[in-house]
Amino acid sequence: MNPKRFSWWKLVAVWALFLVLHFSYETFPNMLFKLIGEEGETTFFHMKMLFFAYLLVSIVEFVARRKTLVSTSSFASSRALVSVAYPWLTITIWFFAEAVGLTMHNLAVELVYANLATLLGIYMALLMEEFLGGLDFRPSAKAMIALVFACALLSYTAFSFTTPQPFFTTPPGF
Repeated sequence: MNPKRFSWWKLVAVWALFLVLHFSYETFPNMLFKLIGEEGETTFFHMKMLFFAYLLVSIVEFVARRKTLVSTSSFASSRALVSVAYPWLTITIWFFAEAVGLTMHNLAVELVYANLATLLGIYMALLMEEFLGGLDFRPSAKAMIALVFACALLSYTAFSFTTPQPFFTTPPGF
């Protein structure tokens, strides 16, 4: 892997798109923003917006760089894997404060913390894509990445209409 400059533009773009998606459904209540935006303040909706913000910026990046990519397959596989993993990593950072007993009695403090957790999550995603982007994935790894990506996309889409309640406290079941 060749060292390269960090993609600050992408960090800003994903963060900005996440913020836009955060208020999109409230501002423009339609099917598109119900699918990719936030209809309520839940962990699920934040993870969904993180997923779609990163995915949409990665699609723009692909269109802009497609002629210079060494491997479109590595690009697609790495971005798909990161888009699935990094919302979970970001939420892990977010829950740290609650896990150690920090309470945020002030909305301004909570907003700063939330944006810091979001930026750290995006930063982690971009570090992951630097590392993963140069890998030549085996066919079985590509298949597994495609599977988890399809599951994430389907879950975020389906749960936009019927959000799992409560998201982190109910055991999985049928």
